[in-house]
Amino acid sequence: MMALFVQEDSPLRNLTLTLAALSLSVPALAQGVTQTGAGGVSITSEVQAVKVVTDAKGNKKNTLVSPTTVLPGTPLVIWISYKNGGSKAATNFVINNPVSKAMEFTGAAETWALVSVDGGKTFGALGALKAKGADGKMRAAIPQDVTGVRWTVPQAIAPGAGGKVSFYAVVK
Repeated sequence: MMALFVQEDSPLRNLTLTLAALSLSVPALAQGVTQTGAGGVSITSEVQAVKVVTDAKGNKKNTLVSPTTVLPGTPLVIWISYKNGGSKAATNFVINNPVSKAMEFTGAAETWALVSVDGGKTFGALGALKAKGADGKMRAAIPQDVTGVRWTVPQAIAPGAGGKVSFYAVVK
């Protein structure tokens, strides 16, 4: 499930959208889901699997494919595209994307992405977060602790403009 939030001074405040495409059911993985919220900003979610392909010379190359089957250990790329179809610029645009319990977060493509290890209550740089270990004691958070990813789009999104963010995961 994905929720979008915008800050108080934005005309899009209180916008919340949910995308079912990030559950790991195969039909949902195979197709993107688009939703449009207040102000005409739409988001599309797409999940692709990383497949290793060997060419005739024996060279291996990673390619992205629409998954039909996902097995434990399958690497994934989760893409979130956004586009402002409205007539005014969208400012302070924030995308919050929970990480499915069926996935293990491995990283985000954007260095400015923040993560949560507490179910989306707080976000920060992974190296600055603490998580509860198996022994019940607090320790430095690791990628496997990540429960959500947040992107605050750094610039206004002009009418007709958009962008794309992504994170990486492995099927548990």
